[in-house]
Amino acid sequence: MMKKGQGQLPTSTTKNNMSTSRNGVKNKRISYPVHQRIISSTPFPPSHRLSIKEIFGNSDKPSLPVLLQHLEAEGRLELDAALTIIIRGRELTAREPNLLNIPTPVTIVGDLHGQFYDMLKMFEKGGDIATTRYLFLGDYVDRGQFSVEVVLYLWAIKINYPDTFYLLRGNHECRNLTVYFTFKDECLLKLGELFYEECMTTFDQLPIAGLINGQLFCVHGCISPEVRSISDIRDIDRIGEPATKGALCDLLWADPSDSYDNEENGNRIEMYSHNVPRGCSFTVSYRAICKFLDENDLLCVIRAHQVQSAGCKMYKKHGKTLFPTLVTIFSAPNYCEAYKNRGAILRYDGNVMHVYQYKWVKHPYVLPNFLDAFRWSLPFVLEKVTDMLLAIIRYCSDDNDPKSNRRQHVIEKIMNYYSTLKNDAETSLVLGGIRPRQGSIDSRMVGTVLDFQLARQLDLANESLPPTQSTKKR
Repeated sequence: MMKKGQGQLPTSTTKNNMSTSRNGVKNKRISYPVHQRIISSTPFPPSHRLSIKEIFGNSDKPSLPVLLQHLEAEGRLELDAALTIIIRGRELTAREPNLLNIPTPVTIVGDLHGQFYDMLKMFEKGGDIATTRYLFLGDYVDRGQFSVEVVLYLWAIKINYPDTFYLLRGNHECRNLTVYFTFKDECLLKLGELFYEECMTTFDQLPIAGLINGQLFCVHGCISPEVRSISDIRDIDRIGEPATKGALCDLLWADPSDSYDNEENGNRIEMYSHNVPRGCSFTVSYRAICKFLDENDLLCVIRAHQVQSAGCKMYKKHGKTLFPTLVTIFSAPNYCEAYKNRGAILRYDGNVMHVYQYKWVKHPYVLPNFLDAFRWSLPFVLEKVTDMLLAIIRYCSDDNDPKSNRRQHVIEKIMNYYSTLKNDAETSLVLGGIRPRQGSIDSRMVGTVLDFQLARQLDLANESLPPTQSTKKR
């Protein structure tokens, strides 16, 4: 675990140097100014794990200040304390219906994706949890490095404020994606497999959608052709792993179509088309949303699921109400440490919708895939070792000896392999959470300054449904 205070190294001051290997291949290398790496002192994370007694005391509700102070300092919990929070929170969400009826005023929060420290910034914007009603649209885990902390703190708040704090399910709250991305690995590192399994059981029982003031339909993904009336949601069996098709899949995975804002009323556009980027569910047209709103006497659909440069996007207005038919809200700023986007939340008081934006904050640095510094640096060391071995063999060998030439050829292959692993390790620091799931990274990405459009383009493959649960993100 890295020490608190060690944020990402500034990419704007890095220098790209070219080096040539013995096989003639030019490689980019990053050199960081030494004076920018000096840290005179930094506090270590707490070595003590919080117990049930310390968190709950003599109460049946966890102490939020105690828990927050410990988690913010990168502290961890004893397993039974973490399980108690998750299980007690699950008992509350399991009793809630598929479709929550929520009064106003309410603050609506989009994807968080394990960005615990940015979530704390969000609460500063959204209002005191003791006096503010919150609705979260899912995707609490994966892609970020602090999903365990996000889940523990949100579920602890749910225990304290069960009637004003609402948690919906997102598409990442499932076994398939959490195995494929980072949440399971993070759970195994911080608390163990039992905690992960209890989280999955908890996610299985989260509500699916919310109805605010009888006006705003809130869901993680979008609407479904199998849900003509919002009352149909009450009949969905939400318990268990979501299928790759059907109403629950659509409510978690669907997106608005790319041509949504440019549709003309007279054109006969398909209301639902296959969602190619996601590999499942549908893209939904403006006409389909208007039809859904009209038939259910609704004002707007509020959803999350897609990163936005400004944190929020309001789509084409309804011809009758002149209110946006669809709003996307995304609350994870600088998504995957690469997008440079803002986070945003919505505040709806029954008449007016307010949008609050915020930037990302510094957080403790974590190496990609939760590697420690020793394992991360192995490719660099092994490349140098094989390079030295090759130099020794060349010095001691006869150029006319066929066996010696074969040995050199084998060692060159090994050195090239370690060079590829080293380049991947270097580039992963630049790409953050948007590195490809499989295969090596293009070495040309070393030193690249990412912006929102480039990050979204590189990350497109990571937005689709993983092929199988057993496939593991590397």
